[in-house]
Parts: sequence; structure tokens; C-alpha cells
Amino acid sequence: MPVRAERWPKLPTIQVGVPLQQGYLCLGLPFLPASDGWCDLRDEIDLRSPWGKLGGGDLPHPLICHAIDTMAVAELLFDKLISPRLRSKFVAAFTPIGEARAWVAFFCGLHDLGKLSPAFQAVRADAAVRLMGEPAAGAIRQMPDYKRVGRIDTPHGVLTAVRVGPMLRAWGADLRTAQDLANAIGGHHGFFLRSETLREARNGFRDQGDDLWKGWCVRLAEQLLHLRELPKPSEAAWAQLHVETDLLVVLSGLTSVSDWIASDERNFPYAGADVDLDAYVQRAAERAHEAVSRLGWISWEPPEEGRYKNLFGEEPRQMQLDVEQLTYELGGPLMLVVEAPTGEGKTKAALQAGARLARSRRTLGPGAGLYFATPTRATSNQAYCELSDFIGRHQPELAVRLLHSGAEDFLIAQRVRAQEDEVLQPSAVDEGGDPAVAVDARDWFTRKKGLLAPIAVGTVDQVLMAGIRSRHVFVRMTGLSGKVVVIDEVHAYDPYMSTMLDRVLQWLGFLGVSVILLSATLPAHRRADLVRRWQSELLGHDVTAPAPDVTVGYPRITYATAETSETIPTAVSDLNADRRMTVLKVPDEELVNWLLEQVRPGGCVAVIHNLVRRVANTQEALEEAISRLPEEERPRLYVITGQLSAKARNEVENELRLAFGPPPREDPPDSSRMEQRGDAARPPRAIVVGTQVLESSLDLDFDLLVSDLAPIDCLIQRMGRVHRHGDAHLRPAHMAKLTLAITGIEETGKGPKLPPYTGSIYPKAVMWRTWALLRDRAEIHSPGDVSELIEKVYGPQPVACPSGWMDLDEAAQTLQKSHASQRFDARVIYLPWPRRDMPLTDMTKRAGSSRQTRREGRPT
Repeated sequence: MPVRAERWPKLPTIQVGVPLQQGYLCLGLPFLPASDGWCDLRDEIDLRSPWGKLGGGDLPHPLICHAIDTMAVAELLFDKLISPRLRSKFVAAFTPIGEARAWVAFFCGLHDLGKLSPAFQAVRADAAVRLMGEPAAGAIRQMPDYKRVGRIDTPHGVLTAVRVGPMLRAWGADLRTAQDLANAIGGHHGFFLRSETLREARNGFRDQGDDLWKGWCVRLAEQLLHLRELPKPSEAAWAQLHVETDLLVVLSGLTSVSDWIASDERNFPYAGADVDLDAYVQRAAERAHEAVSRLGWISWEPPEEGRYKNLFGEEPRQMQLDVEQLTYELGGPLMLVVEAPTGEGKTKAALQAGARLARSRRTLGPGAGLYFATPTRATSNQAYCELSDFIGRHQPELAVRLLHSGAEDFLIAQRVRAQEDEVLQPSAVDEGGDPAVAVDARDWFTRKKGLLAPIAVGTVDQVLMAGIRSRHVFVRMTGLSGKVVVIDEVHAYDPYMSTMLDRVLQWLGFLGVSVILLSATLPAHRRADLVRRWQSELLGHDVTAPAPDVTVGYPRITYATAETSETIPTAVSDLNADRRMTVLKVPDEELVNWLLEQVRPGGCVAVIHNLVRRVANTQEALEEAISRLPEEERPRLYVITGQLSAKARNEVENELRLAFGPPPREDPPDSSRMEQRGDAARPPRAIVVGTQVLESSLDLDFDLLVSDLAPIDCLIQRMGRVHRHGDAHLRPAHMAKLTLAITGIEETGKGPKLPPYTGSIYPKAVMWRTWALLRDRAEIHSPGDVSELIEKVYGPQPVACPSGWMDLDEAAQTLQKSHASQRFDARVIYLPWPRRDMPLTDMTKRAGSSRQTRREGRPT
């Protein structure tokens, strides 16, 4: 006889249909009444009987057990994956119904509720009928034979949203909240659900089942509430629950990640249909701890004393000291834009700032992570070594993940060079969107999951992927939401990548993520725009862009918070305080002989070409000329381009680091240092020929620089490769003076003639404006001339050119059209502008490939 259930009953062992004084149980499980308060026991099922996972065998993992598994994982990841700032917002949002962590975990656990449907259970109809019995058998048998016709059912994620939305409405939630929460967890397969998709699914009665199946879904949800000791739906103020878009995005990411971990049978073995649910809740919590621990997902815990000297064991330079002071004075979230010459220590300044921001409760707080983004794989490798050393000094058990397509080869080479006997387990691999080769990488830190690592370094593409409308984009965004994001060489990105970056910065501001941008130098208008993009979304409304400040000298630091933004001057170290570089012009036809003449008395020269074909031509000519020299006069020749295989490139990079890299951290006396860098590692005479990989990818020091003409900011970056590590007394006397020799350019009456195809790398208008400033200049002073040169090349004012250069205006118009085209291409695929009331579906509408982070053919 049916009876009314007034409160959560206990769980004694009881036979089907036996009445109790208060409520009744079905197969030992509490049953809650339908909307009219009454139901027939003959229509009830054991809530352990719907299968969630079967694999290839017959032992089921009940759907309710998978929900419990996912809840247990989500409850752990709530603290590990979500920033304290967003956690506090969750707490504020969920206060009307109870404790935020438990309710967020509950919603994550509901993600597969749509599996409790005839459509999904019929995937293994034989097992489903055996487990669920006659109440469900009829509807399951009416489904098509999937083995014969293939899967044509409504995806269970869609059915989850169909079931959860009305259920929350019945509990008292308003329409918008119910729809948003249903969509957030229903989209865990990568796409938020369009209204027409949901409408079609609601009309598909055969797939979702009748009111009987609807009632089972409600009962399963309420059983989860009971098992986790959450309030009954009638006891929560659902009408007061309102969840904004930023929290919905993070909830979606948390749901997917928790599901991935909970779906691994190695973490959660199949329980069988006779599982004791009360005992299983505790067992699932223990297994969740073990699973997360096996992943190496250790929270970053920077030292409590986060000042530069304590972190690095050396006195900070002025710029580093100024960054340190700002991180201690300002509450977060915070944006820093640091502009300083190469070799000034911007990377270490960023790491100190990241550690301080991650530690400070006013900004992110304990549990925050860090992602360090660089323009190329080579710069990522270099940053990986520095970041690993930094983390290893205070938390050696925390692994730093390297995320780019050549990471596996680099990591193996690192182990081989260190002569480690253990077999590499490349769990620190992510192939920029493609599955990694290594099993561990495929299982976890691959594709969208790479950004979830607490500490990671990789190409900027990983960040830009979070700004593209693509499958599981919300997982990438969630991975960034709990981190300090550092982006190096911001000046190096073309309009396409810069447009993508602008939109990502808006989303990072929207999520309250602290951002540190590093650059040799930026045009004033670009600096102001970067700050405005981030700050506008942090505040939740558009901020009028301030007039670009060109009065603050170089080097400088710009900071922004929710309250203010300002650019302040800083200072450079003695090494960069007064660098006067002589500018020479060397014709192409004289280059080889000129190079050999320069290195004949000794010394090391870098030659940077803009095109691989020019590298090949110079290499061939040098090899022929060197072969004719006496053996004792032959310089060592190195060649490096981005087109080398990963293995060959790693080998060349290692040779260059040994020969021209920085001295050891513990400097020996000068005499031994001379021996180490001269006789043992640094060749007495050498020529290194390469492409732009020499510009910023490697921390190398040469005696003299030869470069093709490049945009002024690129030339300034390249100039930082000369006399980078000091030691003037160790250099050949004839190379003691800083020198830049520009090649690959021919003066004509109509303007400079550049090597063929240069225009495919750098815009003609920028190249001509740069040459107009340098053609008669005998010297470049850094830092004194840097800002002026940058503003003249990239600013709005025209550059004085010889009268014969008649098509400069035409080149400028061509450049504007190219930039407009690149920006349009980026806007077609990037995320919508973040808004508090933005429909979630906009994030994955017309989704494409997340790998479209660069224009076709652009190097990494």
C-alpha cells in the first residue's frame, strides 16, 4: 500500500513494498513521492539498477555510483581547480540553498542523469532489462537495435539538460537559473546545447521515456541528496539562487574534469548492482583522493616570504624590486605590463610576482597555479628549465608541465643529458591540441587537459585556444581561471594573434585572473589597449581607454587593478644602462668575406635572417669559404631554423646553450671562467646562422650581430643577443664595441629593395618606416632611443622619407587592409564578448578547431 514520505528515512534492509510508519523503501532505498505525493510500488526500480558503465563485460557500474564518484572528485577539485576568488563567489551564490562546495559537487554528479533513459539503457538492452526489470523493459525494447542500425539516439548529455531543468523548476528555481544549470552540466561532452536541440529532445518521448522515467530521474537526484546529507529540495530557498555566467563556465569545466577522472576504471572499479550505497559513498571519497594524488595534482605552495631575494638567493635589480613592491602593495586581481630590455630579468620578476599573487589572500590565495606562455617552442623549453629550477627550490615534489608539440623530444633529451637511468614517463606532454604519443599524456595531461596542471609552461597557443569557440573551451577557461597567467614577448604577435589575445584578456578579466605581460617594448597605444581590455571585464563594464602615455620613460611598468591603472618608470641594471650600438651596413655579396674577416682574430658572431632560404644560402657559401681556410683558422659553424626536426633542433639548441649560454649560477673565479667558456665550451671563433629562433628563443650571448632588416621592435630584441652576459674583458679586443651590421637590403631611388618573399614575413610599410629611421643613423642607444624609435615606426605620425619613396602611402594602406583581414579572421572564431547575462550556448556556437591560433604557416 502506498504511503506518504515525510522526511529522509534511514536505510535498513527491507524487502520490496514493505510499508514503514514513515515513508517506505524500495529494495532498501528511500523512495520519495511523485508530485501528487503518492505512487505505486509496482512502478518502482532499484536505483542501483540503471547502468552507467559496462565496458565490454556484464559487471555494471551503476549510474548512481558514477554520480557518487564524480561528486567525490568534484568536491576535491573545488579547492584545487577553482581560484579562491571564484570559490567565494560560489559561496555567495549558493548560500540560499546551503554549502557551496557540496552543492557544486552535486550538480557535477548529475551530469549523466540523461543515462537514466530508454535511449541510453538500450545501448546494452540485454543488461538493462536484466538489471532494471519489467517496469523499464517495455520502453527499452521499443528502442532501435543499435548493433544493426547504429546509434541514432539523443545524446545523454542533452537528455540530462531536458531532465534537470524541469526538476529544478519544480524545486523552486527560476526559469533562467534552472536552464543555465541544466545546460552547464548537460554540455559536459564539449558543447553547450542550443534551444532547438533541447526542443527536439523534449519532443523525443521514446528516447527520454515517459513520466515513469522522469520520476526515476527525480528519485535518483533526491537519493544523491540524501546520501550526501544535503537538504531536501523543499528545505532550500531555490528562488533566491542566481548563478552568473563566470560561475557557470567554471562549473561546466569542473563537471567535465571530474567526469574524466571518475570515468577511469583504474580509479573507480565497477561496483556491481548489489553495492551498499552508504558504504560506497565513503569508499568513493577515498578513491577520489587516491586518483587525484596519482595524477600528481599537487597544489602550488609558494614560500610565505615571497620577496625576490628569498626566492632566488640574489639581490634584485631595480625593475625586479619595483615589481616586487607592487605585488606587495596592491590588492588583486592585478595586471602588470613590464617593458624592459632583454637580459634584464623579466622572467624572474614575473615568477616572483606570480608567487606573491598566488600566496596572497587578497588576490588569488592558496591553491592558485601559474601558466607561463611564450611565443615559440624554443622559448617554452628555455622557460621550462628556469621555471623547473624555480619550483624545485621550494617545492621539488611539484612537477612543471611542458605543453607544446615537441615537448616529449625535449624532455627525453633533458633526461639523457642528465644521464638519468629511469625511463621517462612523459606525463608533461601536450601537443597543442593533438593527442600525445605517450600513454600517460593521452590519459591525462593532453589536449584540453594540459592547462589544468597547477604549474605549466608552453606556447601562447595554449592560452589562445581558450579564446576560440571550440569543443570543451570551458575546460581550458577553467584551467586558466585558477592561475596567474604570464605572457612573454607580447610585442611579437601579429594582428591575428593579438586580436585573439585581446579577447582572451577580456575573459581573464571577467574571471578575475591576474595577468603579467612581458615585452622588450610596446607602442603606447597597444599598451593602453591591453590594459583596457582586461580591466573592462574585471569591472563588468567598458572602460574608456586612456590617452596613450608617451611621457613615461623606458623601461617602465604598467599596473592595473579594479580601482586604477598607471604607468611608472623603472631603471635598468648597469649592463643595460648605457648600450650604444654602432650600426653598419653590409651588402649581401660581401657578407661571407666580411664575416670571416671579423672572426679571423677570434670571436663569435650571430647572423639572423628573416627567411629559411637565406639561411641556407649563407650556410652554403660559408661552408665553401671555410673549407678553403687553413684548419686552424676555420670558425665553428652552427645553423638553426624552425624547420629542423624536433630531435635535430634540440641537439643544436643544447650545443648553443653550452657554447653561448649564461655562465653557471655559482660563478667561478675569472681565470677558471675564462677556461670554461673559452677552451671548454665557447669556441675561439664561431658563426651562428639562423632565423628568428635566435631573436628571442634562446638566452645566448654573442660578440657581434648581423641581421636582415626587420621591424624596429624585432631589431631591438635581436640587439639583446650581443654582450648579453657581460664579461667585456673576455671578449676579443676588436669586438669589445657593440655592433649591429644590417644586411639584406639595397638602396634604390624608389625605396629600399628587400630580399624576395620578405613581405610574407614582415609588412612592407613597417620595414620601410624602420629603414627610413636607420638608414642614416650611426648608433642606437638603449634605453634612451627605444621608445622614440618604437613610437615613430608604429605611431600615427608620418616618418620622413626620401622624396623618391612614392609608394609608402600605398604600402600603409596595404598594411591596414592586411591587419583588418587578420582581425576579421580572428573575430570569426573567437569567443563572444563576456557578459554576466550571456547565454552559455554562445561559447560553443559554430564551434571550430581550437588549433586555429596562428595564421597558416606561422612558426611556433
